[in-house]
Amino acid sequence: MARRIPPLNPLHAFETAARHGSFSRAATELSVTPAAISRQVKLLENYFGVEFFEREPGGVTLTPEARAYSQALGKAFRQISAATEEFRTQHTSIILTIQGYTTFLVRWLVPRLPDFQARHPHIKVRLISGPATLSPRKESDITIRYGEPRQWTGYARATLLFQDELVPVCSPRLVKNGRGKQALSTPEQIARMPLLLLDARRQDWADWFALSGLKPPREGIQTFEDLTVALEFARRGLGVALAQRRYIEEEQAAGNLVEMSDIVLRRDLGYYALVRHDSAGKSKIEAFFRWLESHAAEIPAPPIAEANQR
Repeated sequence: MARRIPPLNPLHAFETAARHGSFSRAATELSVTPAAISRQVKLLENYFGVEFFEREPGGVTLTPEARAYSQALGKAFRQISAATEEFRTQHTSIILTIQGYTTFLVRWLVPRLPDFQARHPHIKVRLISGPATLSPRKESDITIRYGEPRQWTGYARATLLFQDELVPVCSPRLVKNGRGKQALSTPEQIARMPLLLLDARRQDWADWFALSGLKPPREGIQTFEDLTVALEFARRGLGVALAQRRYIEEEQAAGNLVEMSDIVLRRDLGYYALVRHDSAGKSKIEAFFRWLESHAAEIPAPPIAEANQR
């Protein structure tokens, strides 16, 4: 038996007008004129033989009977929207835009992206990179930011990826002893070496030395706007960088960078994946977060050092 369903356009116009309580606001949402909304609603009223709105000089008022029907229609349209978004995610090519720090994207996200693309071949990831001072951009579906949990209360979603775990690193050539073997350096020895520092995070070395029981050196610190450049300096034997352990996994495995000390600076700061309220709930974003959280779960958050948290 064929389903008896009224025409879709009048249903859509009526649900939108009922939700807003106004033909004008409904027209704005659907990009039509108020007169067009009025005509579509009238078609639906003629279909049922009842009036859905009480029309008055100051506007329209939904009848009690029509209110329950409009709420049921609203639920149905939300289900249609969700099913459409899910179908688009699974069967059409869509773009997911992620904005983040250059070093984070290159050293943490990009090495893991092939797994996401294999699981979700219809979602094409577009990356927007920038320095540590980057500002969120409107076209981004997801933004990666560094900071404390309390900073992200204005977002619909904030997922911690990893917390600070900073270690001094350098080229293996700088830490070999007289017999050609690698040896850990003391904080005093590190203080006498060229130190490399990200300009946007000038407190890092100060916190590390404080944790070590020393005052940071006043000279011999070179600053960089891009952490990737600082790490390349360290890899080339031009100094010592204070690096996130998550960023140097491949360099350590290849033998290009080594940890100089077993003193690790851990703080209640970390990298968060953020979603604005106007982007929340999209299937492509939900798919990415499910995948992202599975990778974040593989790396347990380290304990927070009590000393010298920012």
